[in-house]
Amino acid sequence: MAARFPKNAAVLATCMLGVAAAWSPAGSPVPSKPPMRMTRLRGGSQQAKMVMGQYAGDVASLFNNMITPASILAGSLVPLGYLAPLPPPTRQPEPAHAALLRKIHLVIATASLCSELLAVTWATVAVNKLVEMPVSPAVSAWALIQRDFELQWMAVNAHFVLGMLGFMSMVAARAYLTAIGTPYALAASGFALSGLLLMLSVVNRGVASGGGNGMRFGSSVLALVFRYAVLLLKQAMFQFGLLEMLAIGLSVASTGAVVGMCVREIQFHLRNTKK
Repeated sequence: MAARFPKNAAVLATCMLGVAAAWSPAGSPVPSKPPMRMTRLRGGSQQAKMVMGQYAGDVASLFNNMITPASILAGSLVPLGYLAPLPPPTRQPEPAHAALLRKIHLVIATASLCSELLAVTWATVAVNKLVEMPVSPAVSAWALIQRDFELQWMAVNAHFVLGMLGFMSMVAARAYLTAIGTPYALAASGFALSGLLLMLSVVNRGVASGGGNGMRFGSSVLALVFRYAVLLLKQAMFQFGLLEMLAIGLSVASTGAVVGMCVREIQFHLRNTKK
């Protein structure tokens, strides 16, 4: 019996290997992420080092993840901002702040719709380039974005967030104007503003966390938008993007016109109140 034990053990091991091979699916896909490789350093410490891999598909998925919500918001902004009229004034004369809110509503609707459509455009073109052109390997999807698609990623996120904030601002304005002067108006607009602030907090934390390796594009949405503006202006200047320069100029001029109009409206209201 003792002499047959090694032979039986060898047969048992062979059977177990055969069962394991039969159980594993044939032709199982190779993991898309490269394995971690350990590199021994001086002093006996070890450091995990990522092998260079192809992450174009992962980055394309990230851009595709932004196209759907941006498209949904763009579709919702059309009826909310243009097709459905604002509720009529509940009293005459209408308070000055309510009249100003009606005027700003159209500006917010237009800017938010353009912002979401720009997010879809940036993301769609980036996905096309990831498929059409050969992309060099990188250590991670985050590294690939930082190296080749930083402007596109900044643009998609900045425009999506700005359009989302504009959408929630329009919801709050419409709720307030529907029952202005009543507690219901304050409660409804308060819920909308609460959702807006919570969304902003979620995005801020996401931006601050970055890629999980200590590298990030900024600490808040404002840093994200500022970084996008810097990259877009740099591209327009050094690559002579005439259309980009015109777009930036029109955007700045339109923003200045809106701010100037609001300041004049407020000053006019204050003068009338003193009289």
